[in-house]
Amino acid sequence: MKTKAKIKIAKYASLMGLILFLIPFIGFAQPPQDKSDKWEQIKAQKIAYLTAKLNLKPSESQEFWPIYNEYSEKRDKLLNEIYPKLSKQELDKLMALSDKESAQRMDDYFAKQTQLLNLEKDYNARFRKILPDNKVFKLYMAEIMFKKELLDDMRRSKHGPKDEGMH
Repeated sequence: MKTKAKIKIAKYASLMGLILFLIPFIGFAQPPQDKSDKWEQIKAQKIAYLTAKLNLKPSESQEFWPIYNEYSEKRDKLLNEIYPKLSKQELDKLMALSDKESAQRMDDYFAKQTQLLNLEKDYNARFRKILPDNKVFKLYMAEIMFKKELLDDMRRSKHGPKDEGMH
């Protein structure tokens, strides 16, 4: 009798763990009204995801989030400069650049990439002043995992669930 009760408790605990893990992703089930709403929703999900993965103490959280938000804003701005959204006409124009213009574009691209690397190094040093190294490393891993899960979820919602048994 005790074994059945333990199995029931284990199943319940597993189900609750799964539900808690999936809560940040529930918002993807309903498409947001516009792109800014969608972007804000993704940012909120990312914060919830990072919060769960980093397990910050209140004192760490108080120092970390303002710095992380500043970093994230600067990084997003640079990434938008490096990878601008271009129309087909703009892409066609870029494909027809002269050698001199192409060289200038490449120089600009690598200058922006260098700025991005310097930004990341600067904020890495700032994060390491307020968090232990293992939490800073977890931050980078959690960002990668969040992006992967977000892309996987977007693919699933766009194409529907895939049958894992069919290859």
